[in-house]
Amino acid sequence: NMLIRPTDHELEQFGEPEFVIYNSGPFPANRLTTYMTSSTSVDLSLAHRELVILGTQYAGEMKKGVFTVMHYLMPKRGVLSLHSGCNMGKHGDVTLFFGLSGTGKTTLSTDPSRPLIGDD
Repeated sequence: NMLIRPTDHELEQFGEPEFVIYNSGPFPANRLTTYMTSSTSVDLSLAHRELVILGTQYAGEMKKGVFTVMHYLMPKRGVLSLHSGCNMGKHGDVTLFFGLSGTGKTTLSTDPSRPLIGDD
């Protein structure tokens, strides 16, 4: 449920954003900038509540950026955010799969005999 486009009515009532993502797509970062070693750059400022993505068209960078922000903000609100997948058995038993990106959580939690509760 991250990054879902709001309805027109929701946009009318929206006000000021709590966080802003600037995604330049393929427009590269300036490699001549001090400490810049790549034309791809993903920069997060929690103080300014901004995420700046340069030089990549990989949409996962936005998701990972928002996920990083959620890992920072949610515990401050008493909510534990988890990087996991989970499914449920026939008797209400729940299995959680924890791990870093690319470790197989989605594959393991997608079982035809167990409904998927959530992923990521």
